[in-house]
Amino acid sequence: MKFIISGTYYKDRTFPGLNEYIAELGRNPHAGGRLKRDYMMVASNAIRRDLKRYKANGPVILHYSFYEPAKGRRRDVMNVFSFADKVIEDALVKCGVLSDDDPSHMKNTTHEFEYTSGVPRIEVTIEEL
Repeated sequence: MKFIISGTYYKDRTFPGLNEYIAELGRNPHAGGRLKRDYMMVASNAIRRDLKRYKANGPVILHYSFYEPAKGRRRDVMNVFSFADKVIEDALVKCGVLSDDDPSHMKNTTHEFEYTSGVPRIEVTIEEL
């Protein structure tokens, strides 16, 4: 199963990175929580749209493909992965796709990163084991 979060929700990118999240937390803990909650909603909307009522029956591996804008500032890929990974996993639990995001349900994640001249997006493929 696959879902796609496409568009620019944070400046000219799909999601903020870990550095932006930490900066918000440092500015105000409530602002950091709000940032996480807002992007969890973006992820939840994509999950509900693309996966309908899908529910994983066992452990899964999540395969992420990140497509960042080719022009502009280059970001450290681990900054991009870290925040998005946590927010998307929490959204999968919130939407009922996963019953939990602990190691018995989430066996692994893989990450690919590319620059695109098209629409920035995050594609997530769920592989059931």
